[in-house]
Amino acid sequence: MKKENLNPQFFAEGEVDDQETPAEAKKTESNVDNKVPYDRFKEKIDEVNSLKAELAKIKKAQEEAEKAKLEEQNEYKKLYEQAQQELAQIKEAALNAKKDALLAKAGYSDEQIALLRNSITGGTDEEISQSVSQLTAVIPPKPNYVDPSPMNGERDKPEPVDERNIGVDLFKRLKAKGKIK
Repeated sequence: MKKENLNPQFFAEGEVDDQETPAEAKKTESNVDNKVPYDRFKEKIDEVNSLKAELAKIKKAQEEAEKAKLEEQNEYKKLYEQAQQELAQIKEAALNAKKDALLAKAGYSDEQIALLRNSITGGTDEEISQSVSQLTAVIPPKPNYVDPSPMNGERDKPEPVDERNIGVDLFKRLKAKGKIK
């Protein structure tokens, strides 16, 4: 008999039956967590990470094999073109990162950065920052605050307080504390 299904009435009736009723089966199923144990989760994550590492090694080995093959065939021109293409991609990614950083610093949101990145011109830091400043003059960044609701009126202004009333209130507080008799 399962330990989870112990029922005091079951023993009081005197019957011994190891089979669960359908209602009891539903109760135990709903009580069981459908969570993956941490050990199993960690095992799967480690497996995925190791497969990613192996894939990276295989890709690197294939690229090196291709380079060796081209070198063997004296096709340095192709190797040079490939290297230039990779360099251009890296430079473009770095330039886009600079543009994104300056736009974010100027206060633009991620959506605005994605739209405005291509409107920034220049290759040096100074040219890019100048282009960003010109862009902020034309297209202001989205504000970081929420506009108040339109029906929310102005706060009530406090009544002007007479200086004499201030003195009277102060005297009452001091008298209540027992400092003045």
